[in-house]
Amino acid sequence: MPSHALEYPKQPYSTVKRLNDRARYSLETIHGIINASPFVHVAFQDSTSPFPAVLPMIGQMGSFSRPSADLGDVLDLYIHGYVSSRIMNLARASSPSGDGDSEGIPLTISATILDGYVLSLTPNSHSYNYRSANLFGYATPVTEPAEKTWAMELVTNSVIPQRYQNTRVPPNNAEMQSTSILKVKIKAGSAKIRSGEPHDERGDLADEELRQKTWVGVVPAWMEFGEPVAGGYNKVEKVPGYIEEWRVEGNEARRGEAYEAVKEGGKAKGRDESSNKLGQGNGLRPGIVMQRRLRYTCTTMARTHPILRWTALAHRPSTSTLQTAQQRRQQQRDVSSKPEPNYLYYDEDNPDHRYWWNACSPSLTSIFKHSNTYTPAQKALQLTWFLNKVIPNLGPRPSSTHRLQSPLNYDGTPYRPTWNLGCLPASGNKKITGTFRFSFEPYPSIRTAAAAAKDPTNQAGYQRMIPLLAKGCHGGVGEGEDDTKGADLTWYDEVKDHLYLTPSERAILHSKLAPGQQPPEHAALAIGFLNSKRVLKPYFFAGPKSLATGLSPHQMRPGREEPDVKVYLPIMQFFETEGQVVEALERVGGGFGWDEFDRGGYAKAFREAFPHVDLNEAPGTHTWLSFSYSKATGPYMTVYYAPRFQEAYDRGLLSEEGKVKQNSA
Repeated sequence: MPSHALEYPKQPYSTVKRLNDRARYSLETIHGIINASPFVHVAFQDSTSPFPAVLPMIGQMGSFSRPSADLGDVLDLYIHGYVSSRIMNLARASSPSGDGDSEGIPLTISATILDGYVLSLTPNSHSYNYRSANLFGYATPVTEPAEKTWAMELVTNSVIPQRYQNTRVPPNNAEMQSTSILKVKIKAGSAKIRSGEPHDERGDLADEELRQKTWVGVVPAWMEFGEPVAGGYNKVEKVPGYIEEWRVEGNEARRGEAYEAVKEGGKAKGRDESSNKLGQGNGLRPGIVMQRRLRYTCTTMARTHPILRWTALAHRPSTSTLQTAQQRRQQQRDVSSKPEPNYLYYDEDNPDHRYWWNACSPSLTSIFKHSNTYTPAQKALQLTWFLNKVIPNLGPRPSSTHRLQSPLNYDGTPYRPTWNLGCLPASGNKKITGTFRFSFEPYPSIRTAAAAAKDPTNQAGYQRMIPLLAKGCHGGVGEGEDDTKGADLTWYDEVKDHLYLTPSERAILHSKLAPGQQPPEHAALAIGFLNSKRVLKPYFFAGPKSLATGLSPHQMRPGREEPDVKVYLPIMQFFETEGQVVEALERVGGGFGWDEFDRGGYAKAFREAFPHVDLNEAPGTHTWLSFSYSKATGPYMTVYYAPRFQEAYDRGLLSEEGKVKQNSA
């Protein structure tokens, strides 16, 4: 990116006249819209026709002479088509001659991205939230073989990143001869962006009757990629990770952009402040206007949506890959424009969020990796959901001024991972087919002593989060089910008023607690990741209710007359070290025929999940073990973990960022 923000010159044919306050002329903004569009419309004039021709084509901004150029740099537009198409024939006929009489065929290129439908009080005030761009330039065929091959790769990867490298390349001679590439030298350009809420005339706003009967607002809109469908001769068993990651992350990013546009000025401001990186360069072309850049520029990738480049979860993805600037700004939107009110999103600039992600993510990625259950796309989907929906609700990180205080774990950590383990015959051996489940206690970013005294069991946190989490659970994204209904909270709504403490019961409970004493566990939010589904399980525990009332609630299970028999063992009480627990679990897994457990696989998974835990010290990370059995599933075992984050902080094992400072395992 050059040190100055470059703008296209305002020519009579390129200057926005109608609603010119929405106009943008910066190269960064215009090029970003072009590259984010799945296709562009190319207009040209053919002397054999009385009408201008307009063709939808695939185009991408780039610079062959400076491949590291940024979107804010001077770039050319590359478009491709069949060698004998009308536009290609015209371009060859208009190519510059030896005397320089012609610059090429004149083209106008346009692209538009729809972000929402703006519904107003009167038909005349309706509008769209949109981003549009126009480019004006002269096109000539690319004849140099190296540049033509480079441009074909550029255009192919603009459709799906990494696609060119994952096909038969380079193209053969017949393919190269049948395809032409046009390079458009841009002379001028402009963009027009509309964002925000509806705008109506003052007279209509003063008409109370009209406002009472007419709904106004914005319906966000975005393009969404569906589940890939294999071709008839496809031989690849699973959809490659680079395709699924692009699809899943692209869908989430575009959805976030559409909601971001609801905020007044969101798109206009955001597109000028963020650039998409093609590289670095500072070449200037005559006629380009320079404007001093006053704001910090954030570079991402060649598209405006993020792409997850990792496919194996042995290494944790960086938060900069999973999180976009649009999602961070989503926190700052008005509540009325949020898709999910009071639902925080991950903010990489928030030290609490960074700590919890760095501390929690090893357990997720390790269990995902060693469960032999999740595809790369499912891992990416669930990790992104966890990042945005769970991490911001874990409250303050441990520090010199704050000690973790959740009764969920003995050391106060509000997060408890669980590994559900079963087996399935495969190739003559029994292969582990595990799933990841976790519990967490939702905490506000600041929980004062007065608030804790008023609500000692944090019921407000649970009542706030359960309906919000239900929206993203029991959906099965990509499984052919309706993902808009969310989890069914009928039973929860039926029993919550009986199991939550009343104000008087909370006061009684607080009076029975010694100063500084934490109440026993009252509830838990458990969520299981089943492929791409999320299953929500709200738990209530009898301790606080019994202390306050002297009564104990009964256990209920819908649709069953008899409960399942399940044995729970407090394994941390039976061994002297964590290493002994690991060895015992490997023997148990080996007895079930789980090959990976019998070869040190569980020890490896445990070290990756909890790198700050020393296997030679007293147990505490392994807490409970449950067993059950059925003819349908065979043996089923669940391991419950306490990650010991408060203890790790006290001992200096985790940094302020939640990263391992020393590995004593």
